[in-house]
Amino acid sequence: MEPRHRILGIVVLLVVTGGFCVQFAATDVWTPSQSDLAADPVAHDGDQVLVFGTVQSVEPDRDAVVVSDGTLEARVTDVDPKTVSGLEAGGEIQVAGTFHAEPSTIAADEVVVDIEGESDRRYVYGTSILGGLLAVVAFLRTWRIDVRGFRFVPRGER
Repeated sequence: MEPRHRILGIVVLLVVTGGFCVQFAATDVWTPSQSDLAADPVAHDGDQVLVFGTVQSVEPDRDAVVVSDGTLEARVTDVDPKTVSGLEAGGEIQVAGTFHAEPSTIAADEVVVDIEGESDRRYVYGTSILGGLLAVVAFLRTWRIDVRGFRFVPRGER
């Protein structure tokens, strides 16, 4: 296959992928948004919400955590005690529940922990980087880059 055909194929795939991203971004999946909640909390009192945030503090004695995303800070209640015991400040969670305006509180129906804390974040990124490097090394031990042909060829071929 000629290099110009490869480049054309790559460009077409990137344009199609970008089109899918634009379409996904245009859909209003999260209603109300966290910025809407922060701007007018009273208008959304009692609404079902989905909030993504960083844990600011943990209240294990009350089974609650305080989360913030930069625009909205809310206290999340009714969190499973096992979930609360594993969290620390700096962790990231997703909360689905009922929003109450005064004070900004979310009665959690579901809490999903993305990252428990900073040590968890270092572990996730560290293992991902290590796995990526191992994959690259394994690939390059078998294949080499043919710059003139704009392709990968098995080692030993010219």
